[in-house]
Amino acid sequence: MQRIRPIRAARAAAAAVALLALGTACRAPGPRPPVDPALAACLPADTLALAGVNLAQLRASALYQKLPPGAAAFLQPLRDASYLLLASNGKDVLAVARGSFREPPAGAVLLAKDLAVAGSPQAIRAATAQRQTGRTGAAWLLERAPGPASASQIWVIAQGGVAFPLTGNAANLNRFLSLVEYASLAIHLDAGVRIDALGAGRTPESAQRLEETLRAFFSLAAAGAQRDRPLAGLLHSVQLQRDGLTVHAAIAATPEQAANLVGSAFFSQ
Repeated sequence: MQRIRPIRAARAAAAAVALLALGTACRAPGPRPPVDPALAACLPADTLALAGVNLAQLRASALYQKLPPGAAAFLQPLRDASYLLLASNGKDVLAVARGSFREPPAGAVLLAKDLAVAGSPQAIRAATAQRQTGRTGAAWLLERAPGPASASQIWVIAQGGVAFPLTGNAANLNRFLSLVEYASLAIHLDAGVRIDALGAGRTPESAQRLEETLRAFFSLAAAGAQRDRPLAGLLHSVQLQRDGLTVHAAIAATPEQAANLVGSAFFSQ
């Protein structure tokens, strides 16, 4: 019996080690960050608005084939990129892209073989310096972006109370941002297009005013689009709901309707 005990002990130890290894392997991983840390580390501390585009999934969607020429031309230099982040400080726009780059995209600088940045010289310097710290400078915005960033192909989040240099129809966004602490937009692409927007009011009064402003805006936009019945019908179908300080807006569209909205908002004269 004395000879058997060491063998049993060895077997027990081996079993314990195996169980420990199995438990470690099966342990649930921590939550994935909403944005690739390598991309997020390039975002400077003065970032006021962020937009993310999963380019690989966008290219595979029905919407991509319907985009207006201006949007397609914008994306062409990023043909080797799989994901794009756009950051604005209210003056400059910084683009950060992940991809398999044989050479830098036009106007961009490679910070690594799979990481490119583009923008003004000041924006590129800021992104390069921030990356060297190993952490993002836009933590406040990213903390509020997990839902939109992780569950949608296109997303936007912006700090409220900021007037961005927008023109045309897009300038209406500043009216909404003046009423919120922050706002986000998530676009989900599958057979159709689902758009979910959120505005976080600072006070009950500002949330109510945001809801009223949005209702008036969509009503006027629908009235102005009567010659385009599909677009007018789409604008009438927007669902608005206020829950405490938060105002939600949701809309479901076909790829053709969504492309028409993009063209009307950003590429119309």
